[in-house]
Amino acid sequence: MPTTSPPTNADLVELADVLLDLAHGFDSRNPELRDVVPLTGTEVAVIREIHRRPRSSPSQVAEATGLQRSNVSAAIRTLVAGGLVVREEVAGNARSVALVPTELAEESVANLHAYWTRRLRQVPDELLREVVRATPALLDLAGRLNRS
Repeated sequence: MPTTSPPTNADLVELADVLLDLAHGFDSRNPELRDVVPLTGTEVAVIREIHRRPRSSPSQVAEATGLQRSNVSAAIRTLVAGGLVVREEVAGNARSVALVPTELAEESVANLHAYWTRRLRQVPDELLREVVRATPALLDLAGRLNRS
């Protein structure tokens, strides 16, 4: 039975380089995304987490994103000022807030998702099917890297 050796450092560098190229190809600062509010990388991470898990607390967002609490707080202030997030009081706990994406945030995310879809539809379906099959492994990789 053949054994497979672990990936080499060169293999891992190539993987990381490809992932960075892919991320660049989906950059939200593309001119095609005029209707999407421009955000910093930290703000993007925070709004993505709030969109995925509405009513999260700032501490939950910090934990989920791996960002420092102070950086999350600064990003939340910017997102609130930009009309993308609202703070709502948590019933029975006046000291806690829940973060909720606004309609503007929902529209921006929908525009961003449509852009990503248009970009990916430029690739042949056969390749897309193959890459989509790798999604669970990539999700696991992202989760493990974000926990470390």
